[in-house]
Amino acid sequence: MDVASTVFTLTAGIIDFIAQHDDNDAIMSDIADVAVQIQNVIKPLLLHNMKNDGVKRALENLQLALGSIDNHLKSWKESKTKQVWAMLNPWAVNQELKEDRQRLMNHYTLLTGAMQVVNHLHITGYNVICSSSATSSSSSPGKIVGSKSIIRVEDFWHMYIGNDNDIVKSQQFCLHISSWMGKQLGKTETRRLLLRLDENNTGYVTMPTLKDLVGSRSMKETILTYTAEPNIPLLVWIDDDVVGNARKVEYARGCGVSVVQLASTSSAKSWITVNKGFLKKHDNAADVRFISDQVRVELKRDGQSFKNWHAGEDVTKYIRGEGFTAPILIYTGRRSLDHTKYVARYKNMGSLSGDYRAFQDFVSALGKRRSDDTKWIGFRGASASTSKVPGQ
Repeated sequence: MDVASTVFTLTAGIIDFIAQHDDNDAIMSDIADVAVQIQNVIKPLLLHNMKNDGVKRALENLQLALGSIDNHLKSWKESKTKQVWAMLNPWAVNQELKEDRQRLMNHYTLLTGAMQVVNHLHITGYNVICSSSATSSSSSPGKIVGSKSIIRVEDFWHMYIGNDNDIVKSQQFCLHISSWMGKQLGKTETRRLLLRLDENNTGYVTMPTLKDLVGSRSMKETILTYTAEPNIPLLVWIDDDVVGNARKVEYARGCGVSVVQLASTSSAKSWITVNKGFLKKHDNAADVRFISDQVRVELKRDGQSFKNWHAGEDVTKYIRGEGFTAPILIYTGRRSLDHTKYVARYKNMGSLSGDYRAFQDFVSALGKRRSDDTKWIGFRGASASTSKVPGQ
């Protein structure tokens, strides 16, 4: 999306300009912070060419606002006439900057709201899918349902945040959640929740984001799911094809396995970091296993996208570098399988291409809490079967 690239470039220019003219102005610092948040939000648009009218309109309006703000900032710093005027009327500078800051926040809110309706954006974050047995037990007959379980997101937002704003600072939001739950969220619990509600690390949570997470489920149960330690046995799945893996995820659930879907290398690293203590306790083949694709589209620091043919190896190095020994299966396409020969250098690791039966064996062994299955280990698997998923 060309307009997304333009917006990213404009925000980068504003951030750099403010950094170069740092005079400890709080309003300018706020503008720079919002610009950084905008960059984080639109990064998925730089990776995937999405055609959505709502998002496009929000970006076009944001582009106009950023251009105007950029001109204002430069004129106050570079125009001699403006500098003289600022000396005589310093309030005028502050007033214009305050208006620019508010306008930028308004456009940021509209953009995040528009983007939440695009399901494809979930590839940037993660989802927790409980096993079928865990889901059944949490909603078993006779279970008492409290008022917190049936509250609507809109009701919560009205009571704790108000109707005037669809956006709130992330830490403030977590304090409101703690108050509503009647339970203080710990540091790790807070970080777990924000991995999903503030997945781009913007520093803010929006009501559309919360509504999207809760959906038709109980808000209380949803919050508990995303703050608690995951259920075991657990499959940690790192792959940007979230939709394409739906059938396989359902198979895992049927085996009694809970699944955490992580759709980018960065989200995987963040999730592993936050849940390091939990993973250390369950670092064995019977409790936790990893699956990763080999190739992912990722972003450079300048916002440009590229196809990373070494994504599987990158995430493997990170997992093993953190000291985890749990099984890792690189489950990839035929074209990229030859890039997975590195698996031979690691213990408890293998690579396969489209071998559905071997995938089933890998997952069902986890569901049965086994640690003696070895067919999948090694490059192409030691003795992989030939059953394929239709269409692969």
